[in-house]
Amino acid sequence: MRDQYKTGWLDRVVATLLRALHSMVAHPALLVGVILISIYGAIALIAPLAARPVGNDPYVLPRYGLVGDPEPPSLEHPLGLMQDRYDMLYGMVWGTRVAFRVGLLITLGRALIGITIGLISGYYGGRIDALMMRITDAFMAFPIVAGVLIMLTLFAGDQFGIQKGEGVDAIEIALIAFGWMQYARLVRGNVLVERSRDYVYAAVSTGARDRRILFRHILPNAAQGLFVMLASDVGAMVVTMAALTFIGLSGDKPLADWGMMLKYSRNWIVGAPTRAFEYWYTYVPPVVAIVLFSVGWGLIGDGLRETLDPRLRGVHLR
Repeated sequence: MRDQYKTGWLDRVVATLLRALHSMVAHPALLVGVILISIYGAIALIAPLAARPVGNDPYVLPRYGLVGDPEPPSLEHPLGLMQDRYDMLYGMVWGTRVAFRVGLLITLGRALIGITIGLISGYYGGRIDALMMRITDAFMAFPIVAGVLIMLTLFAGDQFGIQKGEGVDAIEIALIAFGWMQYARLVRGNVLVERSRDYVYAAVSTGARDRRILFRHILPNAAQGLFVMLASDVGAMVVTMAALTFIGLSGDKPLADWGMMLKYSRNWIVGAPTRAFEYWYTYVPPVVAIVLFSVGWGLIGDGLRETLDPRLRGVHLR
């Protein structure tokens, strides 16, 4: 019996993998997105080998000198040195880990809050629904930049473990606190449809608790569009974080972060009139990394939408 159970479990795993492979082959956008993100994932995994950590904190850019202009790529530094002689290759490699951490952490935090509020609001309805939706609308009307500034004012202090001039954590908190609303509205709309289904009434009639009904029965059936939103949001958060870092809101600590590298390169984007692109190596690599990372997650989101939406499946079949 135990061997039969193991065989059945393995069969289900193999069947799931085959379906996923078939979906990627049938939808080129999904395949390209998976390939791009897999490459980034491989770079993040081999970061200690591709760029050996220097110092106690591997996420701080190593410095090769005190003051100096950027230096072009060489054998010793394949991607060159940026302003103040920070190594570009090191920042690109370890910045991949930062991108995954930022994108996944913020997206999952947003999703956790939004899904919980959407489930409760859609399931109970009435005054609870009205109150939660008004709160959601209020958060949606609040500008994200203003939210970031408020969080920096409240949390960027020694008493919260965030040193002055190092506001990365505060920005992440702000992006989570002011970005869960789209998940709440999506899940609420799906729950409003699912709560009138027969299987919900059957669960209620058997005496199942609300928590079990919500998370065991309704949530798996109310996930339409959720995975698409999650995938697209990961890339978007990396772009947003890079933009906020570029304008100086995350502080001055030389972290191995693509946004921070762009911040160091902004004084070198325009060179002398006769050599306009002399310092291309200071901004082209992080820009390409950010764009491809965002595009990869966007393609995964588009591919998932085409795969999971039966209406789009019908279009492709015809």
